[in-house]
Amino acid sequence: MIVRHAFGFAGATSVNGPAIVIDVFRAFSAAAYAFDAGATKILLTAEVDAARELAATTSDSVLMGEVHGVRPDGFDLGNSPGEIQANRHLVADRTIVHRSSAGTQCALAALENGSDPVYVSSLVVASATAAAAVDLPEITIVAAGLSGVAEAAEDTACANLIGDLLLGSKVDLAASADAVMASDRAQLLRSAVFAHPEDVRLCSAVDRFDFAMMATASDATVTVHRVG
Repeated sequence: MIVRHAFGFAGATSVNGPAIVIDVFRAFSAAAYAFDAGATKILLTAEVDAARELAATTSDSVLMGEVHGVRPDGFDLGNSPGEIQANRHLVADRTIVHRSSAGTQCALAALENGSDPVYVSSLVVASATAAAAVDLPEITIVAAGLSGVAEAAEDTACANLIGDLLLGSKVDLAASADAVMASDRAQLLRSAVFAHPEDVRLCSAVDRFDFAMMATASDATVTVHRVG
C-alpha cells in the first residue's frame, strides 16, 4: 500500500484518489460521538447559512458546528463531543447538519476534487478507519489542521498513527493519546470559553469506537455514514 500525507485545505484540494481527512479537535471526534449517540447520518456543509437552509428542509435534523470555535446562533450543538455526550437525547435517530472551520471544509474539498472514497476520522476511530481502508492500493491522509491553514499537532499525530497502522508498523496508542492531551492546542481548548470541559479528554480517547465514517457526495449533498 502507498500512503501519502497532505496538509490542510490546500492538501485536500489536490487529492483525487482515496483519502482520509483527519480532524481531532473537534469535528470528526464530534461526528463519531454523534453516531455513537444514535445519529442516523451527518450532512456536511461549508457555510453557516447553507447549514441553516439544509436543516430547515431536512426532517428531524439537528444543527451542529462552529465558526472560530463558537457555536453559531440558532445551532443546537457546538462542534463538541462533550455537548453531544450531555445531550444524547437530542441526537438519537436524528440527521445531523454539520459545519466546521477545518474538517468539514477539507472533506468537502476532497470530494469536490474527485477523491473517492473519502473517510473522515480522528483518534477515537483511528484503528477502525485504518481497517476499513487497508485493502486500498493507495491513500492520502489529510491532516486538516487549524482552519485548514495552520498545522495542528493533534491532527498530525493522528495522521501518523493511521499511516503506521495502514503500513503495519508498530504503534503505541497510549503515546498518541498522551501526545495529543499534552499538546498546545489541548491546553488552549481546555481554557476556551466555547469548549466543553470534557472535549479534550473525549477527543483523545484513542479507539473508543469500532466503526469508521465515510463521506459520499450525491445531488449536491455530502453525507457521512457510519461504516461497521
